Amino acid sequence: MRRSFQLVVVVLSVVIGLVLASCAEPQKPAIDVTPGTITLVSGQTVQLAVTRRFAGGPVEHVSERVTYSSSNRNVATVSSTGVVTAGGEPGSVVLRVTDLANDATGTATLTVALPRIEAIDIVPSPAVVLRPGASVRFTANARMNDGATRDVTSQVLWASSNVAAATVSLTPTDIGLVTAIASGETTITATDSATLVQGRTIVFVSGEAAQLTALVVTPNPITVTLGEKVQFTARGVFGDGSTKDVTNDVTWTSSDDALLTIDASGLATTVAAGDVTVTAAGTNASGAPVRGSAAVTVQ
Repeated sequence: MRRSFQLVVVVLSVVIGLVLASCAEPQKPAIDVTPGTITLVSGQTVQLAVTRRFAGGPVEHVSERVTYSSSNRNVATVSSTGVVTAGGEPGSVVLRVTDLANDATGTATLTVALPRIEAIDIVPSPAVVLRPGASVRFTANARMNDGATRDVTSQVLWASSNVAAATVSLTPTDIGLVTAIASGETTITATDSATLVQGRTIVFVSGEAAQLTALVVTPNPITVTLGEKVQFTARGVFGDGSTKDVTNDVTWTSSDDALLTIDASGLATTVAAGDVTVTAAGTNASGAPVRGSAAVTVQ
């Protein structure tokens, strides 16, 4: 009798255990999101990878079997496949991943920054040697916080630390053009006004100015219709082989103002039919005259 009672107790214990086990709360898996902490610049993207782990069980890749959401879609959005895109509004968001089949969630934190300049490289660099009167055009390339490189030549503030040695042009058509003035050295800087990030290079000016040896006037020859206007240009040729536009540095004349007139900038106006010569006159560093001309037929 005693043995039968013990057997009944054991059976009841097993049954009760099975009932309690069947009524227990289902175990939730852990959802891991990679990367868990992200920093992006506006416009950049990243792919999330999601894994599911049950205690003591295998790890499953479930990136395509979960749903995604962002706590602020102005800062960042996330697609149905887990591709995160940084928006135009800086800030931080929580990216939530939900495993609907097991009522489990995981999160990642994203910080979005606006594009900005981190460094400026001036080309050519680190130094340039020029003769007095010679010019070279510099460019400024910005290295951005998203890894991109951008030409910011026309956006930065150019300056020369010694304008007696060399100047840098700020006019839109010649911005970044450095012209050597006299022997010495200067630091050319390009500064981003928003961040104050600055690029630098050095210009050494030495030697004597190259002598102007010739003036080339264009167009030459040319036939124009009466009443037309023609813009002439003058290009100086120097002893070191370099050339330079000197249209506004020379004196322009017409051999016959009754046929054609020309102003100080080289703009000619036809007056009557006939043949006429346009002349550009200048001087070299020694004061010797240098001239160039073009033949014009007005018809």
